[in-house]
Amino acid sequence: MTLGLVLLSATGLAQTTTLPTLTLEDALARLAQAPSVTAARLSVQVAQQNYAAARNALGVSVSVNGSAGYAGGFTSTAADGSTVNTASSLSGSAGVQFSLGLLPWASSQIGLQASARSLALAEARQQETQASTRLNVYAQYLAAVVAGQDVALANQTVAFRQRQQAVAQAQADVGNATPESVLSAGADVLTAQASALSAAADLDAARRNLAALLNVDLTGTVFPSQPPSTFILPDLAALLSRARTSSRAVLQARNDLADAQDTLNTQQREANLPTLNAGLRYGPAGSGGLSASLNVKDGTAGVGYTLPLGGSSGADRLSASLTGSYVLYSPGVRAQVSAAQASVTQGQLSLNTAQSDAELNVRTRYSAAQTATINLRTSATQVQVAQAGLDAAGLRLSAGTGTQDDVTAAQITLAQAQRNLLAARSTAQQAVLQLENSVY
Repeated sequence: MTLGLVLLSATGLAQTTTLPTLTLEDALARLAQAPSVTAARLSVQVAQQNYAAARNALGVSVSVNGSAGYAGGFTSTAADGSTVNTASSLSGSAGVQFSLGLLPWASSQIGLQASARSLALAEARQQETQASTRLNVYAQYLAAVVAGQDVALANQTVAFRQRQQAVAQAQADVGNATPESVLSAGADVLTAQASALSAAADLDAARRNLAALLNVDLTGTVFPSQPPSTFILPDLAALLSRARTSSRAVLQARNDLADAQDTLNTQQREANLPTLNAGLRYGPAGSGGLSASLNVKDGTAGVGYTLPLGGSSGADRLSASLTGSYVLYSPGVRAQVSAAQASVTQGQLSLNTAQSDAELNVRTRYSAAQTATINLRTSATQVQVAQAGLDAAGLRLSAGTGTQDDVTAAQITLAQAQRNLLAARSTAQQAVLQLENSVY
């Protein structure tokens, strides 16, 4: 009676104890918590702030300026011997200056273009990181699913080998089996137990890897989701076009080429464009008044107004100035232009290589996905063959020409085929995901 109560209590406890579960959808919903995804998102935010700052720099910049001076009084003697006293004086000015990057090669314009390229690259890296992390989640989750199937199959095999060992030992006890057969059955048990331990270790590793990836505790968690049974490959031409234009490696190479082109343009302006500064002022003859300026090489224009303090020095009048210089010959400048041209050529070659590599990557992964889908159909056929073998073993057992061990062996063969089919579905799903990620 006591033993019965204990068994009933154990059965009730087993029925009420449920293990935590994690579906694939729940795992994917936790992607935002992954450290790599968080870091990529922060990088995009920084790039957005830099781009906004560069846009604001396109507007008019306003600055104020001022000056103050003091000259002490002194006494001088004229040629005729008379004494001339000069009183002390105060001077100064206060003004405001407005400047704008007017020409296309102004630093503010170039900075805006560079920040826009940096933002596009940061967004591409974020997409690549999200896709890579998503693929890792799929890989670890499906590895856990397959490992769980391996554990169940290994335990079933261990039970079958232990039964065979017991039968062999019983037959040896009555003289119907040799010691070698008993030893062989014992070796089969050890092999099955080793497989069970290996499967349990694989399941634990997949669980821990997924927990680290999602930053969540998955101790004792089971994984009920299953990979799809059929797959449709995306259009190859569309993948190739997208990979050649918007993949992260291609964007990086295109940005490097654009930076090299900006450097070349700057060096060419240094070599070919004169240093030319034009100014226009209306105000007192000494200083102050309204002024305008243009720096051709820097591409900036400015307008300002200065108010003299302590009185003006003459009537208002209009004055203009123009200064400039041009380097007729400079080996150093020419060498810099040649180096910049070489960098542009190298950048173009790097871009071509990146596009070719992106196309090759897509084609390689497309071929792998095709192979995985073919293997999936092969595994499905093997399940049908194993099922037919189990049905035949059952019929032989019913007819008295087969044994229960034959049926059990056929059941294990079917379980192994089903496990292989599950692994093939997992491989096919990951191959399709890798194909889809090849555009990033």
